Amino acid sequence: MSDSCLLPEFDTVAVADYARQLFALEGPMQQLHGERDLNFLVDDARGKFVFKIANLQESPEMLDCQHQVFQRLADAQVFPEVATALVSVNGHCIETLHDAHGNEHCCRVVPFIEGRLWADLTGSKPQLLADLGKRLALLDQALAGFSHPGLERPLLWNMESALPVLEAYKPLLANAVERALVEHFETGFREHVLPVQDGLRRAVIHNDANRQNVIIDDSAERVISIIDFGDMLNIWLVVEPAIAAAYAMLDEAEPMRVAQALVRGYHQTLPLTETEISLLFDLLCMRLCMSVCICAHQRRLEPGNEYLSIDEQQSWDLLDKLQNISYSDAHQAFRVACQRE
Repeated sequence: MSDSCLLPEFDTVAVADYARQLFALEGPMQQLHGERDLNFLVDDARGKFVFKIANLQESPEMLDCQHQVFQRLADAQVFPEVATALVSVNGHCIETLHDAHGNEHCCRVVPFIEGRLWADLTGSKPQLLADLGKRLALLDQALAGFSHPGLERPLLWNMESALPVLEAYKPLLANAVERALVEHFETGFREHVLPVQDGLRRAVIHNDANRQNVIIDDSAERVISIIDFGDMLNIWLVVEPAIAAAYAMLDEAEPMRVAQALVRGYHQTLPLTETEISLLFDLLCMRLCMSVCICAHQRRLEPGNEYLSIDEQQSWDLLDKLQNISYSDAHQAFRVACQRE
């Protein structure tokens, strides 16, 4: 739970120099949003690229892990577009640079994928939800059997550490009402997930299919790509569709119907077991609880980074709705989505 959201500190002039020296990139540069990495869009004569400066705590091993995953996804044609790493002038996919304090950071470049962010939509079409579920299932299938030492690191967003994370950051929540709401869903997690966790299928998953990380086409019916693999993890397979469903439900009038559509798309490609289906509701609720608690922690560390609070109020609103849905009703809804009834 020690990883930090503090962004690297570099001015645009220095970044432009590094991009030119290390990757021969030249052109207009624009800073993009990021949780832990400093990202710049570079409009080079060869096309658009993203120059990424990694957080101090991001290891070269994890970046190499991501690049290997990019190649596997490209080979398996999981998405229409995959941001494979650009090779530097020195023949490396990962280079190093130093900030004004002498700290060494890893940096790399990936092509910019054109398209719309899922976050820019008002409401999600059933076709898009089904395609997102399908693409996540294909991603998880493509990574079957994959392992890498870079995955062995502490991560706040590890669902297996959910309860310690909540225990550490619940005191930072605004009031007792918010803490009680989180504790309501903790009870379900303890009662339903913990007793069966050792028997769940494990896999390397993306672990963060949120609305800022999914790129869609102009029809808003098809996923072009998924980006930001920094939270990849070897964990329970069912966490993948649960996380995506949690974010899909934000701002929706009928959140369970939205979650059903996404889960159905996943299940039709990579069938979930009966036990996994029974845990979907608890896991998606736990992801939302982790999100609001980690947000409180990150806002304390970096109060000026508005990106860190981007879904906070929507998450609280959704949790308020979901507390009125019984476990049995939610379980039944997902069984129907997976054609178990």
